Amino acid sequence: MSAVERLDPRRDMALIRDRIAHLLDTGGDPAPTMADLASRNPIALADLVVGPKAIRHDRWASAALVQAEALEKALAPSALYRRLIEVVPDSAGQALETAVRRHPGAQWVVALSRRVEGQQAGAVHLAATAAHPSFAQNCWSHASAGHLPGLVDAARTTGRPEPAAALAAHGHLVAAGHAVVATLHTDPDSPVVAVVAAAWGPDPEPVLRCAIPHLRSTEVASALRRQCAGFPSLERFLEIVIEAMVQR
Repeated sequence: MSAVERLDPRRDMALIRDRIAHLLDTGGDPAPTMADLASRNPIALADLVVGPKAIRHDRWASAALVQAEALEKALAPSALYRRLIEVVPDSAGQALETAVRRHPGAQWVVALSRRVEGQQAGAVHLAATAAHPSFAQNCWSHASAGHLPGLVDAARTTGRPEPAAALAAHGHLVAAGHAVVATLHTDPDSPVVAVVAAAWGPDPEPVLRCAIPHLRSTEVASALRRQCAGFPSLERFLEIVIEAMVQR
């Protein structure tokens, strides 16, 4: 049951805030109250969630994200999620996940990822959109933003070749090499060398040589060697590397 169903958001906002604060302080469930306000006055709800006098409580923020559709009618999504994280920092992870789910290809999610994940920016966004048509675009956006560890993590998580290709295309050769190895570790058959070559140019050897220091297993090294069949000097070098790994 809503704690404010008899109150008018246009007239009784101070009292509504008091009722919600009491509800949260006593361990009550804010979801019915949130749903009530979302259906009656999304603008008033947005004020209670992210306005100047927003209610700063993690359970209130969690309940708000369930009503994201209504809140987005009252406030631009980019501003909504950014402000919610400012108001209730503990909601950051859930807010990012909601934003990614609702707006998988939005450019502003890249900046939101950096705000929430720091050095691992892009990991959540890319993992969540691996099967979405925006995945390649998102990889390029995160590479442009310099989110290198997040892209390497995405390569490892998804086994997709696009993170390595995006890193190579933006000149991040060391990270691209790392991502090549991470990709093959997850999916030895991922066409990562071909996709990197398409992004980098006809001779991706400078990128692929950066993968070699990250090799830790003969299985991954062999997968890379098979894909380097069109680059004889690199293929021969990988054969030497694999032989050395076996003899250790």
